[in-house]
Amino acid sequence: MPHTQVKKQAPIAVLFTMLFAGQVASTIFLPGLPSIAVELNISRSIVQTMVPVYLAAFASTQLIIGPLSDKFGRKPIVMLGILLFTIASYLCANANDIQTLLLCRVVQATGACSTLVISRAIIRDTSEGLAAAKAMSYVAIAMAIGPIMAPFIGGFLTSWFSWRATFLFTSIIGFVVLILTFINLKETLPKELRKPPKIQTLFSNYITLLKNKEFTSYSLITAFASGAMQAYVVASPIIFIVIMGVSPEVFGFYVMVMPSLFVAATFLSRKLMDYITVDKIIIIGGIFSCSGGVLQLFFGIIEVQTPLPVLIAFAISNFGTGLLLGNCYASALNTVKPEIAGSASALGGFLHFGWGAIITVILANIEMTSSFVFSIAQLTTTSLAMITIIVLNFIFIKNT
Repeated sequence: MPHTQVKKQAPIAVLFTMLFAGQVASTIFLPGLPSIAVELNISRSIVQTMVPVYLAAFASTQLIIGPLSDKFGRKPIVMLGILLFTIASYLCANANDIQTLLLCRVVQATGACSTLVISRAIIRDTSEGLAAAKAMSYVAIAMAIGPIMAPFIGGFLTSWFSWRATFLFTSIIGFVVLILTFINLKETLPKELRKPPKIQTLFSNYITLLKNKEFTSYSLITAFASGAMQAYVVASPIIFIVIMGVSPEVFGFYVMVMPSLFVAATFLSRKLMDYITVDKIIIIGGIFSCSGGVLQLFFGIIEVQTPLPVLIAFAISNFGTGLLLGNCYASALNTVKPEIAGSASALGGFLHFGWGAIITVILANIEMTSSFVFSIAQLTTTSLAMITIIVLNFIFIKNT
């Protein structure tokens, strides 16, 4: 049966809900990071590794989850993932040492990453071209709203109760989403298109995908542009709460308000698609992203002592990321066959969050006394995004 016969509208509301739940876990605990260090009697740098550990697990397990969804279907794998996420979140709330907490974070990330991999694969199952790009923009919005709102909620939960309440809240959200997904999500990959995830085939698929210059380029642009957000996640609690003396509640407000420009940019991107090409939108996004990095470096060099300059420079980069993220997701997956969309989504996610893990583990091991170290990280990763955009548009695409 041709794949076009099973095309139907992507279940945007269900995908948005799944992704929101998965992304909340990545940042909700940030306001409680200093409290975790005190209660567990460990250094702040060790507690900061909760971010790169989560991202590393999120990145690597996608390589397994994507192919499994190609074999067994999208719904059963994502249901299992959300169940793992819910249980692990509860265990995080009850952890009494950093080893247990980090182990539970790995399981939590494994479950959460299923929502991203399978959401993108479902969109590839159900739409193509401009329709896929517009649907993928909702995925990008969900990925932004979760981390934006989570620290704001986490700040109050930490102040009213303790850092453990942030993980209990995440577990409750996971349980609710599990029920909603079971009721509302329909399978989008027909049995006749499912293929066994043989090891040899997996390696062959991944190698083929990496040789696909457009797929790899779009995936790397996503990774590098998003690296600014990952760097911000690990550095901002130290910069704002520890160095600048901001309260957990106010810190959560900063994290929620400033990156909301990402969401605005994503909506703008959808409108721009009616007037200019997707690749031109990506170029504009890269310019904004890199410009924010340059401005951040200036503020880092003069060692600003207040949050506003740091937030403004980061918001400019995040606006740029909002213009290009959903478009890069869709463009990357549009270059591959639907029957390996799960594997392609997994590899793209591995590159995306693998880079995030690298940049955050580096930041977590550097002592920060100002925003300068963060500014170097933001400029480096946004510059790499811009360089990749230039190579893609003026070398690869031009020569095809």
